[in-house]
This record gives sequence, structure tokens and C-alpha cells, in this order.
Amino acid sequence: MFESVAAFVERKIKPQREAPDDDHIMHLATAVLLLEVSRADFDVQEEELRTIVSALAERFRFSEQEVQGLVDLALTEQEHHVSIYPFVKVINDGCTPEEKKRLLLDLWKTAYADRRLDKYEEYQIRKIADLLYLPHSTFIQTKLEVQQGLD
Repeated sequence: MFESVAAFVERKIKPQREAPDDDHIMHLATAVLLLEVSRADFDVQEEELRTIVSALAERFRFSEQEVQGLVDLALTEQEHHVSIYPFVKVINDGCTPEEKKRLLLDLWKTAYADRRLDKYEEYQIRKIADLLYLPHSTFIQTKLEVQQGLD
């Protein structure tokens, strides 16, 4: 009897949670990958976080509050996942090569936000680029593009 009451409460009284849609999952995956680069050198700089917030706001046309909520959620998700592969899979399944290239540019911008590139940040971007099936030429091209923007 108790189980049927609990099931009824669960079904009828508790508010139904909406399943996240594909766009929401894509936004989260993008935020997680950007944060992975900022954390790669074990020192998340304020400039890196500002760059991530700016990239997410521009890319998804989010308000500052929406971006902050997304970043907070991404930080929580990072704590619960031991791998970036589920997030990379979301990007691979839902993005065109051009969208992946744009993400790679944002990854480089995050790494260079503090005006220096750490070897661990570069390694993380390289790993992500490989997992996104982006050619090495795109990896180099996007890196050079961001470096030229620093001058």
C-alpha cells in the first residue's frame, strides 16, 4: 500500500521535471569543454572565466544570468563526471565541422585569456580537437588565428 501512495505522490503531486532538450545539452557540453581548458593548468584565472562567459553569451545569445547558471551547472557536472567523453560525444553528434571549428577557436581564446599558453592547456585542446575529429591543420590554423588577435 505504501508503495502505491508513494508512486501516486511521485506521479501526480510532485512537479514533473522536464527532460533536458538537445539544445540545453549542447550548451552544457560546450561550457564543460571550455571549463576543462581553463582548469587544465590547475589555475583558473578570472580572465579565463570572463572569456568563457563572453563566448557562451555570444554563441548562444544568452543573458549574463543565463550564462552564469550554465557555468554553475557545468562546474557541477564536471565534479560528477570523470571523463569529458560524454560531452565530446554530444558535440560530435550535434555539430557541423564549422561549429566544431568555432568551438576550437573559443577553446584557444580561453587558453590565451591570461595572455600565456600553458602546456597543459595546449594538451587539453589537442585532445579535444582529436576527439572532435578535427584535422591537425584546423588545430594549428585556429591557434594561429587567436595568437594573431593577441598582438
